[in-house]
Amino acid sequence: MSLHNTIRSRSNKNIGDMIEEKWEITAKTVIAEPQSGDPRHGVPPRFGIYEYQVKPIVQPASTEPVRERRKQTQPSVGGTRREASSVPLTVRRLSR
Repeated sequence: MSLHNTIRSRSNKNIGDMIEEKWEITAKTVIAEPQSGDPRHGVPPRFGIYEYQVKPIVQPASTEPVRERRKQTQPSVGGTRREASSVPLTVRRLSR
């Protein structure tokens, strides 16, 4: 995993904000200024384009103990077949 990454976005965020709960913004550059537009002449507003230098947020390791899987003392009853309602229907068309 790289230490720094570049992300372009139309969202106007500030340094120190988080993106997608995985990245922290360390630097911001404006690529294109936002334009308010002119409704009288039919010009729609336009968001700006921003480039962010980001670094990954390190997630602390979970402190919960890992649960062990219980061993089955009795064999499972039945087979591995699923009910027809739980199997997705696949339709294939053959062209001749």
